[in-house]
Amino acid sequence: MGGTMGRLSIGVTALQTNQFAMNTTAHNLMNTQTDGYSRQQVMLTDRTYKSLNRDGVYVNRAGLGVITAEIKQVRDSFADAAYRTESGRMNYYKAQYETVSEVETYYGELEGKDFNTTMNNLWLSLQELQKESNSIVTRSSFIATAQTFLDRVKEIRTNLITYQRNLNVEIKEQVSRINELSKTILDLNTSILDIEAGGVESANDYRDARNHALDELSGLVNTEVIYNVDGTAEVYVEGRCIVTKGKTYELETVKVCDNDYYVDKYDFTTDSTDFLMPVWKDDQSALFNIEKIPSTETDTDIGSLKGLMMARGYFVSNYSDVPEKPEKPLAENFANDAEYQQAMIKFEQDLNDYVDKLDYFNKYVEPYTVTNLMSQFDVLVHAMVAGMNDILCPNKEVRLKDGSTIKILDEEKAGIGMGKNNDISGTELFVRSSVPRYTEKTVTLEDGTTQTVKVYNEENPEDYYSLYSAGNININEKLMQNPSLLPLSRESGAEAQEVVDAMLELWNVKFATVSPNSLVECNFMDYYAGMLDDLSDRGYTYNSMAKTQEQSVTDIDALRQQVVGVSSDEELSSLIKFQHAYNASSRYITAVSEMIEQLILQLGS
Repeated sequence: MGGTMGRLSIGVTALQTNQFAMNTTAHNLMNTQTDGYSRQQVMLTDRTYKSLNRDGVYVNRAGLGVITAEIKQVRDSFADAAYRTESGRMNYYKAQYETVSEVETYYGELEGKDFNTTMNNLWLSLQELQKESNSIVTRSSFIATAQTFLDRVKEIRTNLITYQRNLNVEIKEQVSRINELSKTILDLNTSILDIEAGGVESANDYRDARNHALDELSGLVNTEVIYNVDGTAEVYVEGRCIVTKGKTYELETVKVCDNDYYVDKYDFTTDSTDFLMPVWKDDQSALFNIEKIPSTETDTDIGSLKGLMMARGYFVSNYSDVPEKPEKPLAENFANDAEYQQAMIKFEQDLNDYVDKLDYFNKYVEPYTVTNLMSQFDVLVHAMVAGMNDILCPNKEVRLKDGSTIKILDEEKAGIGMGKNNDISGTELFVRSSVPRYTEKTVTLEDGTTQTVKVYNEENPEDYYSLYSAGNININEKLMQNPSLLPLSRESGAEAQEVVDAMLELWNVKFATVSPNSLVECNFMDYYAGMLDDLSDRGYTYNSMAKTQEQSVTDIDALRQQVVGVSSDEELSSLIKFQHAYNASSRYITAVSEMIEQLILQLGS
């Protein structure tokens, strides 16, 4: 009789398991369109068996039904890891490509207001000045065109700096989002642990939410996940733990100038006080190692946050950040061998400095899109501005009695202003904001004579205000008020034709390479074209990489969805199957119940 009654428990377990299966299937169907949801699967297994008797070989056992072993979350950990890596790499290149697309517009090449036209207008104005340099009309026109040129230069520079500041905002927002996601993952770890601690329930929906958060986090920063046996997950970003048991490690953004994360070269109180660096809050160490340039080979080109950092850079650059290779002295240019040997010693020192500066440039300038573009643009502006100034106000080197040398205005070559009371030399077109071109001093020359000269205040890369840089120059106010002061005349009143000719010739002089790592020297127009070509090449590379990665992400996600995705047709088929099984279990219980009833009636009679 006990065996007969036990048949009811078999039917009951079948009802229960099929009910669980139908509930799980319905749950899958309800979440078909839920972002981040992964399919759940009911795993059934036998209950224990009851031994009835045994002989020498066989054991006669009766089954006690079926139970739900596990409601399994269907996922592929390898596909998840691949998806997160490729997604992070895609976001890295997308962030850089968006930067290139934005800054390209600042030069107006696509809007009919290109900087090339501004440069050409200055050249045309010089041509008119060459025809009649003693005309107040042509002088005024040239100065006005130079002012327009400088206004455009400052507009471009301001736009680039503003864009760097805007990237700061995005960087700060992404760091905040990383902290939010790490806190979310920690909370989900706690919920999963609480639910699964009894070993009865599976917190699959919480696991889905955690996986969704991990997917988003991996798009922001390079992420690695380690799953513990208790169901929790430890998360590492850039090789350092950010989520562990019961704790998260927060990030924050700090100003570059307040920390030693960057080469201590710049006066950050001028242009760079707002540059933010992501750091770990507990010990203020940098999130990214800026000494290493990200690359696919080292698997470090991952995460939109790093992409933004590489697009922005860490400071406002200028032409002094681009090293200039020293020229080797030629023996025939020196009076004796001693002077030549002295020049060679200085050349070797300059060459060593150049190597150091080139290494600095390759680490901290060229890899960063906006920083590199700023420096390239400033090289062009400096060459044009300093070139014209040096022709209008030529310098020469003189040796003093103490053996030192200084640069002074070469009054023999310099032109003077036009007209009475304007016949002075040394009036430059472009002036620095706070450092005058010359300071009058009385010096004792090598031959013992005393002379009052105009000593040139040289540019010093350590002092930003001494540079003829785009952000530090203006048109000479004196020339704006009185164009006659432009030094294009001689004492006789004749035109200093060779001065204007030399300024026009500047446009044909090959003055620099677009990059120190390039060998092709360019004139002004070719340099500008090469600079934009270099920017376009970056954009093309970033866009190609982003599209390639996007396709990889799409392909991997498609494979992942084959595992985790919910198919309505498949789930409906499963639902029908479990309904039939449920109905069969009900009929089985009914049959057993009728059999027991019949036995009781028969025994009772």
